[in-house]
Amino acid sequence: MKCMKQLSVVSAMTAVSLLAGMLTSASAQEGRDAAVEKTPVKKGPCVRFASDLIGMKVLNTKGEDIGKIEEVVIHPGGDVAYAVLSFGGTMGMGEKLFAIPWGVLQSKNQNLPDKEKDHLVLPMEKERLKGAPGFDKKNWPTFASTDWAKDVDTFYKSVRRAVESVGRDSPPVIWKCSELKGFNVQTPTGDKLGDVKEVAIDLDGHVNYLALSVGGFLGVGDKVVAVPWNALKVTREGEKGDKKKVTLATTKERLEQAPVFNKDVQAEMCDPAWIARVYEFYSVRPYWSQVDKD
Repeated sequence: MKCMKQLSVVSAMTAVSLLAGMLTSASAQEGRDAAVEKTPVKKGPCVRFASDLIGMKVLNTKGEDIGKIEEVVIHPGGDVAYAVLSFGGTMGMGEKLFAIPWGVLQSKNQNLPDKEKDHLVLPMEKERLKGAPGFDKKNWPTFASTDWAKDVDTFYKSVRRAVESVGRDSPPVIWKCSELKGFNVQTPTGDKLGDVKEVAIDLDGHVNYLALSVGGFLGVGDKVVAVPWNALKVTREGEKGDKKKVTLATTKERLEQAPVFNKDVQAEMCDPAWIARVYEFYSVRPYWSQVDKD
């Protein structure tokens, strides 16, 4: 009888211990869930191709047609510096082009599901834009010039991103996206790897990746692979430093194993999960997954 009582006490104590353990575990799980909810999660990049951005309409916040994008300008770090716009003859500015700091433009719809409705937003009144600093279509400015950029940035009240220099005496390497298309990418030793077919732009203002055509002969049997901008090196060469060079530290054999750019499945090429695999292949940390430190 005494043994039975002892067993009952032990069973009761065991039940209490199990219940306390279950409550502690549930509480800990709730704490973990709450921590996950509070952890900031950065969305993947919203990527568009430069060939799609060039020619895209630009509206103001009232929905009025301002003009269209004629060019996208980037600098060595891969940041998008300017969108070059034509404002159209209806505003009396048909013979000029205007460089708009990329950070001024807004995307009305981050998903941009309908190509017919694609546009960017310039939050300025038409009358205000008539005083914007512009340049002649036949006389493009030196985008790297701080003197030229000063007036543009002052007008749009935006902070200009610092342009990186390549070497102490070399001018910075500024690119027009249309100029990058068809450009030859080489190994550091000068072997040709492929030609640039597409420039993928993150609408937040960064070149996400380049699409390179590799292999094949005279365009037959080649395939297009994606390469993160941060995996590439941009330099100048030549006696006057006027020749641009883009290199990638890899081999032809390794590059042909890279994630393939399927031109028939464009949605996949802009998918954050697919882009993450591209960055993983080249051991490049995705810039959009980095949590800003206080």
